[in-house]
Order: sequence, then structure tokens, then C-alpha cells
Amino acid sequence: MNKRGFTLIEVVVSLALLGIGLMVIIELFSGGLRLGRVSEEFTQATHYGRMKLDELALKPPLEEGVEEGEIDQTYRWRIETKRVDLLPFERDTDFQPPVELFHVKVDILWKSGLKERSIFLESYRTIPSKTDEKKS
Repeated sequence: MNKRGFTLIEVVVSLALLGIGLMVIIELFSGGLRLGRVSEEFTQATHYGRMKLDELALKPPLEEGVEEGEIDQTYRWRIETKRVDLLPFERDTDFQPPVELFHVKVDILWKSGLKERSIFLESYRTIPSKTDEKKS
């Protein structure tokens, strides 16, 4: 008997391999979609952080402290401002710097699925010194 064709075992093995291959491809697509969503969230958070830094440039002189707020239902922000000493060494001097330097850190936080994600942007801002303003 010389019959041509596939045996039942060959068909079952080929279907199993095909099923495994399809599952891997579907998982790759879903992973790509997930990474695309996370990338979009980080891009949006970066945009919000830059927006907050730009708002600080338009505000009146900075003070040390922490501010918090919400942008929308998903994103929150936190701004931490600290004065930086331009003359870090304790010296007896009459020199007063003409500007005050502030370190500004903007945190953007959001919930992504089950995870809490965040980014931060840092910058330095200068404002005229209060003693310099009195001289004017």
C-alpha cells in the first residue's frame, strides 16, 4: 500500500506549532500597543512639566516651598522650590550677589493601569536680589 498524505500525528503537531506561533504574534502586537500607550503618557507628562516650568517663568518672584495641583483627572503636578546659596562658604564679606538662585523641581504623576508613574524636570531660576531691588 502506497498511500500519500499526512498522518494524524503530523497534523496535530503542525496545528500545535501554528497555534503557538499565532499566540506569540498576538502577544507581540499587544505588547507594542501597550508600549505605545506608555510612550504617549510619558510624552504628555513631559509636555505638562514643560508647561509648568514656563508658567513659573511668568510668575512673580519665587519663594521656597512646595505647590501641588491637578492638571486633569489623570495627571497631577508637584513643584518644589529651594533657594540655592551662591556663596556656600561662611566668609565674612559684604558682597551680596545681585541675584537669588532657585532650584525648581517639577514632578508630574499619573496612574497608568495598576502602576503609579512619574517624571520630573529640574531647572534653575534667577530673580533680582531683594537688596538689589532696594538700591534701585
